[in-house]
Amino acid sequence: MILLAVPVLAHATDTLRFHSTAFGTGRMVIVHTPQFFHAASEQVRMPVFIVLDGQHDWFVEPVLNDIRYLQYTHEVPQAITVVVPHADRVRESAGRGDEQDVLPLLRMLTDELPPLLKPYPPGDYTVLIGHSFTASFALHAKQQAPDAFDAVIALSPLHRVDAYLPALAAQLRERGNDDVLLAVGGADRSKDGGHHATLMNAWNTLPTQKGRMVLREYPTAGHTSLPVIAFPELLSTLFMDFSLRDSLAPVNDEYQLVRVPGTPEEEMRKVEASLRFRSTELPWEVAEINGLASRYDASGYAQHVLAIYRRGAELYPEDVTMNWYLGEALLGTDRSAAEKVLRKALMLLEREPIGEAERAGARAEIEALLK
Repeated sequence: MILLAVPVLAHATDTLRFHSTAFGTGRMVIVHTPQFFHAASEQVRMPVFIVLDGQHDWFVEPVLNDIRYLQYTHEVPQAITVVVPHADRVRESAGRGDEQDVLPLLRMLTDELPPLLKPYPPGDYTVLIGHSFTASFALHAKQQAPDAFDAVIALSPLHRVDAYLPALAAQLRERGNDDVLLAVGGADRSKDGGHHATLMNAWNTLPTQKGRMVLREYPTAGHTSLPVIAFPELLSTLFMDFSLRDSLAPVNDEYQLVRVPGTPEEEMRKVEASLRFRSTELPWEVAEINGLASRYDASGYAQHVLAIYRRGAELYPEDVTMNWYLGEALLGTDRSAAEKVLRKALMLLEREPIGEAERAGARAEIEALLK
């Protein structure tokens, strides 16, 4: 089997408008779904990234581009990204920090957003992302609703950090699997000086044990450039374990396996075990499926390739490649089943938003297998 360049599904965007009981007015959120989302079965529950400050294109667009690029390079997982615009970011984000202070924005995110996302359907790992005032809100939200947000990326928070950080450090020490990643720009007044001293002073009063809370300084970053400079590093840091997990079948310089694999069943159990992340699972992705299959195929393990694509087609039943490669893997053992999934691949190919030349080339490859 030779893995070919094949079409991929594009990202999609949905604008969800709703009446917010928390705010007593109409609101909206914008939901971005990644490649392969619409090809996936309900077994594939992708994590959720909630990006605050959605009314600021200068902030949101770089963040969305970072997410897409890091997904493409397999540094972070495919995710449902929810952008939240604000009518008044300061008023919506500034809380007192006490237990009775439940902001309307927090009620909207914890009570009203989950039902809106249910049709997608999301996984149970959520990252909350904010900058400046909304970064402070993200810290407040994590403190007030720890089960609603598994991780927070807070870029240059200022408001009440002296209260939020000690409470969060204690919370993280107790919970173990949660993450809070903070960033601040340069100390110079022309950089992020207005926030730097306050955040660093609050940080330096914390005990040595802070759970999974980290703070990184970016001396060259100004307050508004910090998201562009710091966000991709913090996001890739959060998902370091994910980026390293596709190492079940190491190969040498000749692309041959360096160890004799177990049975297909044993290898698939290793795959399932590798999907664990913190206290949940992150789905097995199309790129990982194709990558693992290609390594076994290069060393002649046809049954392992078949087992991989059987599972791949279960996870992504509407994906062209999963059906194409499963059909090819079945040809040697079950011609009838192979023809069935190859014909499905041809049907799916016609729906792909690609050029006719690319479609014709893929169609010819699949039809050649059917002959």
